[in-house]
Amino acid sequence: MSEEDTQDDNELREAHDRLAKLSMDSDISGIRLISYKDESQLHHVMKLVGDDLSEPYSIFTYRYFLYRFPYLCILAVPEGQDTPIGCVVAKIDEEDISIAPSQTVNDSSQQQQTNTTVLTGYIGMLTVSEQYRRQGIGKTLVRMVIHRLRALGCTSVTLETEVTNVHAQKLYQDTFGFIREELLEKYYLNWNDAYRLRLWFDVSADQGQPGTIGAVR
Repeated sequence: MSEEDTQDDNELREAHDRLAKLSMDSDISGIRLISYKDESQLHHVMKLVGDDLSEPYSIFTYRYFLYRFPYLCILAVPEGQDTPIGCVVAKIDEEDISIAPSQTVNDSSQQQQTNTTVLTGYIGMLTVSEQYRRQGIGKTLVRMVIHRLRALGCTSVTLETEVTNVHAQKLYQDTFGFIREELLEKYYLNWNDAYRLRLWFDVSADQGQPGTIGAVR
C-alpha cells in the first residue's frame, strides 16, 4: 500500500469517527437515511442521478466522489426496502482564499492581504425519484450533507444549478441561505447557463461545537 493510500485510509477513518457522533435520523415518516457503503450501491446512485440530469456523468466521476468521500453520499431509502429513492453526493476540496487585513479607524497604514487555504464543500449531485418528491426528502438530504461538511471543517459549501431550475434555486437560497456567487455562461453541454451558489458558515461559532448547524435552517 502506498503512502498516499495509507493517508487516504487514515482520513476516511478520521472522518467516520467524527461523523459517527452525528444523527442519521430522518424527520420524514417511512424514510431512513444511510451512508454509501460499497460498490453494491453504485448502480443505484448512477440510475437515480442519470434519470434526472440534463447531461450524463461518466462512471469515473461517480467513483471519484463515492470512493474518496463515501461518508458524503447519503441515500434515502423507504422502510422495508433496499433500493434508494433519493441521494445527495458531495466532496471536499482545498481552496485558496485571500483575507483582507483588519484595520482600525486610526490605522491608515497599507497592509497586504494574506492568503490561506481552507476546506470547501461541494454538492455535486442531488436527486429524488419523481414519485417521492414534494415530501421534504431533498431538503432533508441537503441539510444532512451540509451538517457533515461543516462538522468536517469546511468554511463554505458551493454548487452549480441551471438558471432555468427555479425550484432548486428556491431550495438552496430560500431554505438554506445560499447566495449567487457567479453566472457561468454556457456551462452545461446543452449550453444552458448556470449559477454558482455558495453558503458561508460562521466558523467562529463552531469552535468547540463540531457538527452544529448554526445559520443553516
